[in-house]
Amino acid sequence: MPFDLITGKFVPEKSNIWRDCVDGYYDWVQEHIEDGAPLNEADHCGDPPLLLAAGNGHLAVCQLLLEEGADVEQRNVMGETPLIRAAHNGHLATVQYLIDKGAEVNSIDMGDNTALHWASMRGHVEIVKYLLAQGADRTLRNKQEKIPIDLCQPCWSNSYRFARQLLSAY
Repeated sequence: MPFDLITGKFVPEKSNIWRDCVDGYYDWVQEHIEDGAPLNEADHCGDPPLLLAAGNGHLAVCQLLLEEGADVEQRNVMGETPLIRAAHNGHLATVQYLIDKGAEVNSIDMGDNTALHWASMRGHVEIVKYLLAQGADRTLRNKQEKIPIDLCQPCWSNSYRFARQLLSAY
């Protein structure tokens, strides 16, 4: 149940089963799936369930949702996919799982950023390495005409130089 920071109370009417699932309530999510909750529809904030679980690194919930028929390429209002969100937030195991399940490694969001753009910018070196090994295109440009290596800047991450070295080597 969501907590309202202003009133200091739990507010049931603000509850959303998918947003709540990112807190790791696997059994609770499973119960809602059994009750017929939609797997591919966005919540009131524009995020579908798999994207929420992937973005928070809840691998077990991702597995459950995909086993039950969630679309691995579902998107939010910003065009992000579960893979993009997982790469952005640094969840390597989730990134690996989603790609194993058929996620498109070069899918783009509304800003034409790929998972590689986000992982590079955030300095998630192991994810950058994995995405490159899986065929991620390091030459794709986003709407600002930036390729992933251009986003490796100290203002975004302390490990930017390692991601830059990795991108330079490919």
